[in-house]
Amino acid sequence: MKLVTFTIVLVLSIVSPSNGATGSCGQKKAIAQEFVAHGYRALAGSWPWHGAMFVRMQRASSYECGVTVLTEQFVITAAHCTFDQSERQRLPASRVFIKLGVTNLDATEKHAQQHNVDRIIRHEGYDEITFEDDVALMKLYTEITYSTHVQPICLWPGDRSLNKIVNQIGYIAGWGYDENYGLPKDLNEATMPIVSRKDCLDSDSDHYSKLLHAGKTFCAGYGNGTLAGPGDSGGGLFLRVGTHWVLRGIVSNGKTDPNTLKIISSSYLVLMDAAYYIDWIQSHVTIATTIDIDAEPVETPAASSSSGDQANLLGISQCGKDKYPLGTPEELKRSLNQYPWLAVIEFVNYNTRSLEDVCHGVLIHPSFLITAAHCVQPRRLSSIQSVRLNDYRLDTVNDIFEIDGKTLKTTAERVPVKGVSVHPDYNNPKFANNIALIKMGRATSMIPICLPTKGTAVPSNKLLSIIGWKKHARPEKHLIRNVVQKANFDTCERKYAEASIRLDSSGGQICSTYNHFDDDVNCSHYMGAAPFQYVRNGPLEGRYFLAAVSSFGHSDCRREEYSDVFTNVAHYSDWIRDKVKQNE
Repeated sequence: MKLVTFTIVLVLSIVSPSNGATGSCGQKKAIAQEFVAHGYRALAGSWPWHGAMFVRMQRASSYECGVTVLTEQFVITAAHCTFDQSERQRLPASRVFIKLGVTNLDATEKHAQQHNVDRIIRHEGYDEITFEDDVALMKLYTEITYSTHVQPICLWPGDRSLNKIVNQIGYIAGWGYDENYGLPKDLNEATMPIVSRKDCLDSDSDHYSKLLHAGKTFCAGYGNGTLAGPGDSGGGLFLRVGTHWVLRGIVSNGKTDPNTLKIISSSYLVLMDAAYYIDWIQSHVTIATTIDIDAEPVETPAASSSSGDQANLLGISQCGKDKYPLGTPEELKRSLNQYPWLAVIEFVNYNTRSLEDVCHGVLIHPSFLITAAHCVQPRRLSSIQSVRLNDYRLDTVNDIFEIDGKTLKTTAERVPVKGVSVHPDYNNPKFANNIALIKMGRATSMIPICLPTKGTAVPSNKLLSIIGWKKHARPEKHLIRNVVQKANFDTCERKYAEASIRLDSSGGQICSTYNHFDDDVNCSHYMGAAPFQYVRNGPLEGRYFLAAVSSFGHSDCRREEYSDVFTNVAHYSDWIRDKVKQNE
């Protein structure tokens, strides 16, 4: 077995266990997003429970609606999607098939799955005129295989009252027609606030009074041009509940212009309340994909933790500030200028005198960074020279982007290295205590990340993400972000013991996994000491905390049986604090 450290760390593709396990629903296995007009372009794996429904024609097939994965054999959609709209006849199951794990309707994607439909179960109360009970289940011929790109959604937990979710921000995804009535090939997504029944009716009483059915439906939308369109029907509206994503709405209908038949973008969208139909769903499907959460499950600022939970090791008042509103999912944040504490460690080549990007560093103090000890070891033809903070693309000098009509750019900063402190017990036993501090030649104005205080465990109830740059041969080297999932340490320890590698069971090391594929076929690794982090919410804002930095893993990124090994930062809090104070 070959291990990789420093410049390459193992990244694993995550495949969920059988969904009979509680809590395995509604969790993303990959984080990667880019912004587009009126919403976002959703990249592979960003909405793994969202799928596409196709209808077979005489010589071809056409995309019809969105669906949401409930179990290995059932998906849910809108009942009107299961009708042939031209002939107003019920579609037979034999004419329908489902694609999952797909982001581009024209492309052949390795992670996509196709399933024929065995049976269509339409709600017995469905009305084609008023869209009442516009819900349908589809049972598939073959079982879905859960993967990084295909996962089930969770059903709504607890109180199902609609007034509990008014003003909450939901998320929809789909291939619906755009403002020019063109069908996009790439999956798109958008945020959408849930509005009260009164506001919806007040906007157009004549229209919405026919479509809003007490307790069964609700409205959502901004009225600003961001709205689902034809083709988005049947897809879900998703809310974050703790660390899970939950199905709350099913896209049913919108308000159209009678002359052009286009969706009126200033109107509201009508959705079936999926929570109302849970009993009906469970009468046809055995659902294990539920979560047990107390009342008030939706993340809101009012439910945030106290400021005491934001205590940080070095007492830096401005550390780790999140620029986004409380509760914003990590995958919907721009990574550009979002993580100013992330740095690249630069070595100077003795022969060429050029700088080489070697490893990650994480700013924890205006003058100090954390990295892995193996990242700063002397090399035969080069030595550590400087660090570069708040970069985005390593292959460019200036990162300038046009996003939503605004010009955005990075403010990268290069600072010389003054000294290095390696943990005295590094590599004893082998690969253990893999942590070091870098002292910069001058203080920076970049915001450092917060450090957890002594004894703080890496949280299991928060979304953890790894950020940094991967070691691949592509010309573009932009910042990448992935979900990190903690692995069972005992299992990880036993596996490495088979390769004669003894892990530190005292708490200095933790094991984790994350998605290592850059696309359908290419597997690559993060540079060494890639940080993974999490957000703690206070009463007014969120703060990022550093959980760990990557240490080593298997050289073959496809060896899923080996988890990554990370250095647990909180375990070394005394050493970090003492070194910083001695050398400030």
